[in-house]
Amino acid sequence: MAEQLTYCEVHPDRETSLRCNKCGRLMCPDCAVSTPVGYRCKQCVRQHDNKFFSASQNDYVIIAAVCAIVSAIAAAIVLQIGIPPLFLIFIAIPLGGGISELGLRLTQRRRGRQSANIAAAAIVAGGLVGAFVNMTMQVGRVPSVELMVRVLMSNFSIPILIGIMAFFAYSRFKGRA
Repeated sequence: MAEQLTYCEVHPDRETSLRCNKCGRLMCPDCAVSTPVGYRCKQCVRQHDNKFFSASQNDYVIIAAVCAIVSAIAAAIVLQIGIPPLFLIFIAIPLGGGISELGLRLTQRRRGRQSANIAAAAIVAGGLVGAFVNMTMQVGRVPSVELMVRVLMSNFSIPILIGIMAFFAYSRFKGRA
């Protein structure tokens, strides 16, 4: 009796005999994911991971709003006070953690696949808005884009603050901090 050739269900041009140990789907080595219980297809692994992501669209909106508003306020205050860049490290770390903790508490600790990305992007956007508002108050008018870029390039306080806050919030939402 001749042996029947089998092919990966995702890549039909690749011959394989490897099967997912959960659903039995044929898969090539590129599609196989090594788990503690054997090889599984990416669909079964993703299905298992979905249990840990329970955020809704409303949770994403809450995370974005909280991160943007608090980082805007923090950036405006830091620029107004004029804290030296070295000391910003000691302020930005707890600020980033605090912002993410506030977002997690308001969403009842629900996380989604994109929660960390949304939090980091909202912190960057909010921080830049806070810098813009502070600069508008200092100049007495709406500053030009050139002036904003020039000030941000000459004063590293805001990029340092925003970068560290975004990093720690991202890490906290990913569950690494």
